[in-house]
Amino acid sequence: MKTMNKLRKFNSKYMFLILVFIICFIGLFVYLKGDMYKCEILSEDEFATLKTWTVEKDNSKVILPYGFKYTGEPIVLTKKIDKANVFDDSQYLMVMSRYFDYTVYVDDTKLFDLTTPQNGFSKTMGTQIRIVRIGKDLNEKTIKLEIRPLLGDHIQYSVAPMMIGTRSDIVWHILKSEQSEVITAVLIIIFGFVLLLLAIIIRCSEYEDDESSKMFYLGMISVICGIYLACQFKVSHIIAPNGYLPYYFEFTSLMLISVAVSLFIQTNVDGVIKKLYTSMSCIFVLNVLVQTFLNFVLKIDYKMMLFVTHILIGLFGILILSTMIIFHKKKSIQYMLISIMFPIVGSIIDIVRLYRISDDKTIYFFSMGLYIFVLMQVTRTIRQYLAKSRSHLKAEVYEHLAFTDGLTELNNRLSFENDINECIGNNRPACISIDLNNLKRANDTMGHSAGDVLIRGIATVLREAVGKDGKIYRIGGDEFVVLIHDITDDGIEKVLKRIEKCRVKYNEENNVNLDFAKGVSLYTEGDTTFENLVARADAEMYRDKRLTKKGRRDDYE
Repeated sequence: MKTMNKLRKFNSKYMFLILVFIICFIGLFVYLKGDMYKCEILSEDEFATLKTWTVEKDNSKVILPYGFKYTGEPIVLTKKIDKANVFDDSQYLMVMSRYFDYTVYVDDTKLFDLTTPQNGFSKTMGTQIRIVRIGKDLNEKTIKLEIRPLLGDHIQYSVAPMMIGTRSDIVWHILKSEQSEVITAVLIIIFGFVLLLLAIIIRCSEYEDDESSKMFYLGMISVICGIYLACQFKVSHIIAPNGYLPYYFEFTSLMLISVAVSLFIQTNVDGVIKKLYTSMSCIFVLNVLVQTFLNFVLKIDYKMMLFVTHILIGLFGILILSTMIIFHKKKSIQYMLISIMFPIVGSIIDIVRLYRISDDKTIYFFSMGLYIFVLMQVTRTIRQYLAKSRSHLKAEVYEHLAFTDGLTELNNRLSFENDINECIGNNRPACISIDLNNLKRANDTMGHSAGDVLIRGIATVLREAVGKDGKIYRIGGDEFVVLIHDITDDGIEKVLKRIEKCRVKYNEENNVNLDFAKGVSLYTEGDTTFENLVARADAEMYRDKRLTKKGRRDDYE
């Protein structure tokens, strides 16, 4: 048992060191990759957002974001640059594509071409942000963007507003426009990892309970949701090592959120409802596996299968609503379900908006619902932690009162009776039985307060003499016991000499006559129970007491 406890403590420390290492590694990565922000940042006026473009086919004007359906031919947008869009250092164009490839021309000169590899992981790379070098002296020149949709006429495409300016200003503008959302997503991820770490520590400790499972799944929800939100940001697509990575995590995290939420609810319910959520979790897991297989093997894009995830989210919302009705009298479950309903309802609203206004980036209500969910769960976690801390504190106080002698602050008889059951398995335990001499005479002649002084005095002597070598108990009015584990004959003799030395020192310093009888017994192979050991020590103590009364006390010095 002791070995397991040490191993658990070691694992907790080991995990903490790993966490510190990861944080330091990420910090180093950020530091090394942050060189481009060391350049001088120009004013916010040193870039321009190009919103008004012309559709080459019919010469019509459109304002970005521009939504369109694929008609079988590439869509060509043109923009004539005027003085208002030109700066001395203007040399880059930021283009954001989603499910389409494109080619950039300046006055019919091809400058950049984005083409999804035919042998890639999927048909598209989702959202792609490229900062294209287009050179200086752009006044009166025409930028042409030839768009080639990749998923046919099954979806609505959208072209986001483009920016022209220096590379540093474009990146800075993107960072500044998303800083609050990015910080929030990072905080949600950190909150999730903290919960996961706490759940693992609790599981490895002696206080494991159902709350650790709830904390674990709540941490998973937070981490996955934070990753999903992060994949929506332009910043993520700029710093990603390749275009597939954020696209992959965007869709898989969306599907995994439902798995984590279902498992989280499952830990709070029972009976038939729990089986329903177990089945729902299996369906969600199957959805993740099947869609991933179809995307990577059969090249059926995640976007084309998104409606399946949306249907499952809708059914999941109905199941949660039904659970709220069934458990409407249980406040703890109601609080949990209400907090979950915010992101569920938000995601349903966003799904409706997606199919009605064809905006791929409509996650506003889901984000708001997620923030409310995390805030409610943080509040709940803090409240439960404080309640559990108060409960543990009360338990420790009550345990201290139950197993501690009030006068001497030593272990009491109840503690002694509990401990002797564990002593028999130790190697060569020893017992010292001690009884205060002349306590009755002190009480009768000088009052009980004088007797209390002597009792506290012997406790002081034993603490100083025994130290951490053993445990000291007051088992009666003037009766004390010292238990020492794994000690030799020479070792017990040294302890007895220290006790006698401390007794003499105490008498000299306090001008009292503290005297007590003592008996010693070491465990032998013939002892079937620990009571045999204690009985022999008591017999030795009473023998010492009789000899003291006759004036022939044994000398341990």
